[in-house]
Amino acid sequence: MIFLKNKIAFMFVFMAGLSQVYGQQMNFLKMQEISFEDVLKKAKSENKMIFMDVYAVWCGPCKLMDKTTFSDSLVAKKFNAEFIAYKVNAEDVPGRVIVQKYMVNAFPTYLFFSPDGELVNRLEGVFPPKLLMDEADYTKGLLKK
Repeated sequence: MIFLKNKIAFMFVFMAGLSQVYGQQMNFLKMQEISFEDVLKKAKSENKMIFMDVYAVWCGPCKLMDKTTFSDSLVAKKFNAEFIAYKVNAEDVPGRVIVQKYMVNAFPTYLFFSPDGELVNRLEGVFPPKLLMDEADYTKGLLKK
């Protein structure tokens, strides 16, 4: 009986640890809910850069990023505090405007904008949590130059 209680206690501790890693999500604003112009206004008023995730619903690597990197608690904490995160479906009409304007040719593509709306950096593909956070720091450094 004691062994069973210890096993149950271990499972609770293990599950709590998993929720720390995968529990917090990035707070993405979605193009279906808010326009890019309004996101630009929000970024300017909060003096935050914009992190834009341009995705397609059929894109496997995009889904992988949602399940792994964007669900990582350290990534979520960093991006929620330092950026306005914005998801753009490349197949919606407003999304196609973004795709055309910023010449998005692959999914996922990540666009970093200054608080004033200037494109600062772009990334493509799947990024593990640490690398995405390093790229975010690098991009913020570009803005300071």
